[in-house]
This record gives sequence, C-alpha cells and structure tokens, in this order.
Amino acid sequence: MKNRRAILFFLVWSLVFALAIMALSFGRHPVAEVPRATLSDFNADKVNHLEINRIMPDDGKPERILLSCVDGRWRIDAPIAAEADEATIKRIIDSVIFAEPIDELSVSDMASLGRTLRDFGLATPRFTVILSDGGRRESYDFGRLTPSGEEIYARQEGKDGVFTVTARVAHELGRTPNALRRRRLLSFDRTEVVALGLKNAGEPLSKLVKAEGGWRLTEPMEAPADKKVVEELVDALCSAHVIDYAASGAGEELGLGDSEGYALSVRDSFGTVEKIVLGAPDGTNAVWAMTPEGATVKVDAALLGFCRKRQKLLEDTRVFPVEMKSVLSFSVSEGFPAYMLSRPSAAEPWRLASPVDAPADGAVAEGLLARILSLRGVDLSPERSKGLISFTVGTGETNFPSRSVSSSFLPDGMRLADLRDKLLIRCARANVKRIRVDTATGVGWDATRSEALLGGLEKGIVAESVETVVFRVGDFERCGFSRPSYTLTFELNDKTSALRKLLLGTAAPGGGRFAMLGGSDAAFILSAATVSMLTKPVEETLEKKK
Repeated sequence: MKNRRAILFFLVWSLVFALAIMALSFGRHPVAEVPRATLSDFNADKVNHLEINRIMPDDGKPERILLSCVDGRWRIDAPIAAEADEATIKRIIDSVIFAEPIDELSVSDMASLGRTLRDFGLATPRFTVILSDGGRRESYDFGRLTPSGEEIYARQEGKDGVFTVTARVAHELGRTPNALRRRRLLSFDRTEVVALGLKNAGEPLSKLVKAEGGWRLTEPMEAPADKKVVEELVDALCSAHVIDYAASGAGEELGLGDSEGYALSVRDSFGTVEKIVLGAPDGTNAVWAMTPEGATVKVDAALLGFCRKRQKLLEDTRVFPVEMKSVLSFSVSEGFPAYMLSRPSAAEPWRLASPVDAPADGAVAEGLLARILSLRGVDLSPERSKGLISFTVGTGETNFPSRSVSSSFLPDGMRLADLRDKLLIRCARANVKRIRVDTATGVGWDATRSEALLGGLEKGIVAESVETVVFRVGDFERCGFSRPSYTLTFELNDKTSALRKLLLGTAAPGGGRFAMLGGSDAAFILSAATVSMLTKPVEETLEKKK
C-alpha cells in the first residue's frame, strides 16, 4: 500500500512536469524512521567552524566559504580574510540546525520510483554545509527547489534518504562573502570605550579620555568634556552599521588615506584601538568609509555630520564646569596686578583680596564670573599669545588651573578696577553730626543742614567708576588730590568711623571729578550730577558773595 501510494504521487508529478529528471513532489506521509523535529541536535552556540561549498548560479563555478570562531568572534577565512557579522553567521547556523524536515523519502521509496540523488539535484549539490565544534562534525547537502519553490531537497552525510526543508535555508546559504562581513562599523560595545580621537584633515586633533565620573578633553586643550555629548557620540559610533562593501583597494581613490577624510580612533579598556575614516559622500545618503580592517564601505551620511557637530560641541565645552553658587574664589588679570575675589559662602558678599583688601562690587563681580563660567574650549588662546586676560576659579573642592583668552573677552568699557566696590560712604541722617565743605581757595561752609547732601549721604554716595584701586607714581598728583578742589568732612556717630574725608580732585575726562575717600587706596570718578549735589551749597554761597 505504501509503495502503491508513492508510485501514484510520482506518476502525477511526471504527468504535470513531463521531465523525469525534475524534482519529485513528495506525498505527505510519515517516514519509516523516527521523525526528527529539527535537522540536528547540534548545540548552535558550540559551533566554531562553518564551511559552505556552493555552485555559483551565474557561471556554474564552485565557491568555498570558510568561517571560524576564535575567542567568541567570527572571521571569514576564505575567499577573503575579514571580520564576519556575528548575527548573520548565527542566523545561517540556526537556519540549518533548526530547519524542520517537511517530507522525507527513504532509500526504498527512491528505488521503487527509480529515482537517484541526481533527480533531486543532490549528486552535485547546490550547497554543502559543514558544521563543526572542534570535535563533532556534521555535513548537509542541499539541491534543487521543489516545484512549488517553497522547499528545497536535502540530505545529511552518512544517512540514507532525501528530505525537504523550507527554501529560506537556501536564501541564508546564498549570501555573498561581502554580505557575511561585519555589519557593525566598530566591534566595541559602548561600555568598553575609554578614549576617542577625532580629526578632520588639516585640522587639530581632538582627543577625549574617560575620567572618573565623566570625560575630559586632553587635546587640543585640557578641559572637562560634556558627558552627554561624548556618550551620544560613542553610542552613534558603536551602533553604526555598514550599508555595503566596495571592491578591494578602492579606499585611496575615494579620499580615505591617512591624511584625508575625517578620522576617528576608538580605544577600549584593553588598549585595543580601532580606527575608521569617513570620506566623501557617494551622491546618495551614504558616505564612503575605511573600516578598522582596511575595507572600503558605505555608511549612513548622517554619521559624518553627527560626528563633526559633536566634535564642535566637545571643543566648546565649558572650561570651568561648575555652577556660580559653588564658586568661592576667582581671579582675573591682564598682566599685573591680579584681581582676586573671594567669599566665605554663596550667601555672603564678594570681597577683593588682591591687589587690595576692600569690598567688591557685587554686580560687576557676578557679571564677570558668569562670563568666566561660560568660557568654552574654543575661546581659549595659546598661553604665549599677546594681549591675554587670564582666569582661575576655585570651589571648596577644586581649584582649576589658569586659562587665558583674548582681552576682548571683557564686556565693552569694563575695566578690572571696576571690581572694586564704588560705594564711598553711606550713613543714616540720624547719625550725621556735622558736614563741612571746603574749597581749594579756603572757602568753607557748614552743610550739615543741606537736605540734598543729607539725602545723598543716606542713599549712599556711589562713584560712577573706579580710576585705580592702587595709586601708582603720579596718580595722586594727576587726579588733583595734592590740592583738592573740594574737601568734604563728615563727622559721624557711626560704628565704622567717627570722621570721614572725601576729596574731590580735578575734572575727569568725559565729565565728573576724581574722588578719593581718606584712608582708601583707590581713586574713583564721581558723575557730574553727584559732584553738583555735593558742592552745590558752597557754589550757592560763593555766588551770593559775588
């Protein structure tokens, strides 16, 4: 009965396709042997050698592909030497081992039908696959497709009979050597990367090194790097995939030499370095690239733009990556002297510690510090350049090294002397005992009852700017303090001072007058309006005497 059924199916197949040599369409009947759920019980994870022998469909020539796995990484050994794509090789191995036999024909069935291996394309197989784990070895032949095209005839070496499996196996085995090559541009996992090098042809190298808790730029300058930006870059590189492989030796023609293109080097924690070079676009949405093993490939063009943009962001990283509230000291200098400011805590006011010990102008200090903390790597100037202004910043935990930029970095019109507090004197009118104003000619006047002067004193007499925080040779005479135009003497019932003298010197360029508070090291410039408020009582008295 069984033979009669097989003969009947064979006759139907023969009538439909007319050629005795075409593939046999099996009836759906169980084989005499114990059915197998999959072709093999081989442990797919243990396979470390894969050989594919096949007949090329275009010219009928044989091709042999050899792959081996060493230390967990697959390589193509023939017909090219190259890194293999782990996922693709695993898919090929799985497609063979886990293929499910669909129909089987025993040797006796084949004899009854007068069929041989040649009739199924298995005398000269289309594919022969050899799997090995170093000890065990299995070999499978794959021949013609069945008439439906959905299955392919196959046999196992050392076993009798023929069976069919899904034609998807033929698709996996038909991949070209280039299609088996590594698809990831880099072999590193993102967690393994500890250093990066980025260099566009003709431009300086940007080098980043993973540091405790983050990343640092070490070239072209020493500076902290933006951790988020670096991690975005590492993720992009480690997840980048090859679109296609070009012919061998095409790299030089495509601008992928050592001194061309955009070069990136990546180092892992074991010291292994992989270098890639991104070249010119190919006219589509891809760019040519040189892989670490020297292959010329196409990758997504967006990768080049992404890397360039991230490099710019990294070079622009903040030189002093701290918040203003954590800064307890900073200094700034344009040669000599250096202006150093400090405060015990963020809740207390800034004070000059150098070149003099004096109160600092809080608004100016905060404004300058904000600009200092916004400094980026690209703002820095070479240390030996001319016309530099230098900064240091300190917190309770870190004192950053000095950095230098062009003096044009300062806001327009700002002078470092303006870091000095411009408040000359302030006192509640209830604490004023007496105010006297004297001129250089000896005219004096009691201004104790001057509402304008008392109101100004209570509000605070504030300079428009600071001329100098430390007198140099000639400054005292230049500002007219050796013979002041006006001298205001304040007798106060105040805790800070019982007697204060304010000297008004010569007229300052641009209006106003130079001013100096007795006992101070600084010279200020008072506005014309403030000078008028202070001297108006005397001027009115002199006018009346005329």
